[in-house]
Amino acid sequence: MMPARIRYNKVIDLLEQNKSVFCSGMVWNGNLDDLTFIADSAYDMLIIEMEHQGFSLNDLRLSLQFLLSRKRIAAQANLQADPVPMVRIPPNLRERNQWVVKQALDTGVYGLVLPHLNTVEDAQAAMVAARYPQVPGVADFEPQGERGWWQRIAPRYWGLTPQEYYDAADLWPLDPDGNILLMGIVEEPEGVKNIRDILRDAKGIGAIWAGPGDMSVAMGHRGNAGHPEVQDNLLKILAACKDAGVPCAVGATAAEVPTRLEQGFRIIITPPEKTTLGLAEGRRISGR
Repeated sequence: MMPARIRYNKVIDLLEQNKSVFCSGMVWNGNLDDLTFIADSAYDMLIIEMEHQGFSLNDLRLSLQFLLSRKRIAAQANLQADPVPMVRIPPNLRERNQWVVKQALDTGVYGLVLPHLNTVEDAQAAMVAARYPQVPGVADFEPQGERGWWQRIAPRYWGLTPQEYYDAADLWPLDPDGNILLMGIVEEPEGVKNIRDILRDAKGIGAIWAGPGDMSVAMGHRGNAGHPEVQDNLLKILAACKDAGVPCAVGATAAEVPTRLEQGFRIIITPPEKTTLGLAEGRRISGR
């Protein structure tokens, strides 16, 4: 009898069950207050931001430690990450910074967010960098991985032996038993044009984020993410993902969540809100 498959990545587990996934959005690498808040919340995943700030692996390793909860692990009685930490890295795709992919994964994160995913070649470059070399003859041999073997940190963070980690840390759904999720951000018109080719030819891209921010800039709308032309492109991305059976993510305010779920977005990125209600009330009363 084959042993039961162990799903270490909660996000993949939820997606396989056709359930919605809720993400906290971007958390600044090393912001321990925000990290512990999210770790104690009901979010399924979070994205640690390393595209628009210094690429500090030491801060990333510290951030991951603050996400661990021994109490939650004991209550779950398994090693499934909850919440699932992912990292948005600098654009490996354009710059072919393969070392960025390798070193981020070597910290123990369970997936990467890939900015500016525009072409099949972009996707293939990320997939190759994120996979270990495969055993010749296996069904999912292609693309052959180039991730170097470093067994010190990631296996320990996952709670596995190096061999167990090697077997588990492949790309889903290219490897149905994989636990690494690559989520590409399609955030330019070029990516929209090529989205169906990407989804057809890059099976190691497990999810797509329909990104309105850079999309609006690239379309000449200078940050107006709500512009109808921008929103139309997001829905084109969603339609392609639905046709390919690939989960699609989108950012949403609390008011937008019902609409985005009804539209069929599978991953909802809805950050926690910071309020200053006491300040507002004080200024109102004092006339300031």
